[in-house]
Amino acid sequence: MGPAKAMMPLARLPVRVDAALRRRLPPYRRWREPAARLDPLLARTDRWSGDEAEAWQLRQLNHLVAHARANVPGHARKFAAAGITTPLRRLADLARLPFLAKDELRAAPEEFQSRGFPRSGLRPVTSGGTTGEPLHFMVDAASYDFVFETWRRAMWARAGYRPGARYVDLTWAFTEEAPVRLGGNDGQLFLSIHALTATDQPIWRDRVRAWKPQFIVGFPSTATAFAKLLPPPDALAGVRGILLASETLSSLQRQELAATFPSARIFSWYGMSELAGFASGCEQSDAFHHWPQSGVLELIQDNGSPAGQPGDSGEIVLTGFGNHATPFIRYRTGDRATLGPSCPHCGRPGIVLASIDGRTDDYLLGRHGRRVPLSALNFHTDEFRRVFAHQFVQDEPGSVVLKLVTLAGFGRGDVTAIGNLVADRLGEDLSLTLEYVDALPRTARGKQMLIVRRCGDGAVRQPAP
Repeated sequence: MGPAKAMMPLARLPVRVDAALRRRLPPYRRWREPAARLDPLLARTDRWSGDEAEAWQLRQLNHLVAHARANVPGHARKFAAAGITTPLRRLADLARLPFLAKDELRAAPEEFQSRGFPRSGLRPVTSGGTTGEPLHFMVDAASYDFVFETWRRAMWARAGYRPGARYVDLTWAFTEEAPVRLGGNDGQLFLSIHALTATDQPIWRDRVRAWKPQFIVGFPSTATAFAKLLPPPDALAGVRGILLASETLSSLQRQELAATFPSARIFSWYGMSELAGFASGCEQSDAFHHWPQSGVLELIQDNGSPAGQPGDSGEIVLTGFGNHATPFIRYRTGDRATLGPSCPHCGRPGIVLASIDGRTDDYLLGRHGRRVPLSALNFHTDEFRRVFAHQFVQDEPGSVVLKLVTLAGFGRGDVTAIGNLVADRLGEDLSLTLEYVDALPRTARGKQMLIVRRCGDGAVRQPAP
């Protein structure tokens, strides 16, 4: 036996053995390990310094790129064409990688699916499809639900949510005879989106009141509809927070929610079924703080350069660490945002977005091609106080139909006020027609589109279902 100093300390043996064994595991087993440890990771890294966050992101990014090069044919070809053969040396080198467009995934989804996962361990998921053409992709069946729910609750926690708190969930469209049902977790009560009508309100009102929810979970459109169906003094006094995602929250919707639930924090979060990235407000700010543990966020301006100054706007491009069955690397989301300054309240690292401004194709077309963006239709006044819901529908440039679902008391004065307000925002090269309907269509996932444009680039390929 050699001298004692040449022996490996026993305390180090398990680490060496575990690392060696881990390298021999199939890719899907290696990626499930960090997924199972996501909760403690978020708790441990919540107050990272900027340098710590960037160093960790760079390591994860290189792991992801190496995995995609070895196991994902579509990415491997794109990386080879771009000359990406060695690990990235800094986060800024991510810009050397090609973008991933949704049309590429739609055309050949199997080419961007990891060969490192057994078919039996995969599960198909469909994105929301607010443009009328959903995106289909694969996820790891064993970890997907856990990972998404962990992220969701971590973001909610910044608005005061704690596990077990009672909430009404307004994000599911089910058609059972009863419009209300209990969820699988403590505190969940689901109210079907289909029941958010004046006709159905008496059926579920008492059940929801008896639940005494502390939070409302919904899309901006469903939460606003709920608020209009339970106006003061019938509103739920115990609601402390309204947790919103999946649609752009307008000033008009915020105004309605604040009037009905004056003691509740209106809290928005941004996430994707692709697990490509997450952002939310912090404890004191409503600006969207990107969570660096979820991936890398880039904000790319229309000229192709990265947004560098607060006030710059562009398309959100995400590289996500959460889905290795279908890696999303420099994924063009189609969502627009405006860059904000660093948060003066929490000091957390990462990009801060002052606002999520809708989708790149959320605009109306004037007669000669002028674009009226969604932001121009973000009303701050009370002309819509007797309107339950509204939607702009455009079939040809230069004309638009504003569909209105009205409330009791809506009259000629409202027609004049809305017509004048909207016409002023649209401009002279867009003619306006008001149309009154009983309800507005929603997408298959229950989302409501403010703009349905069926002409020009980025048109909706089919009517909203």
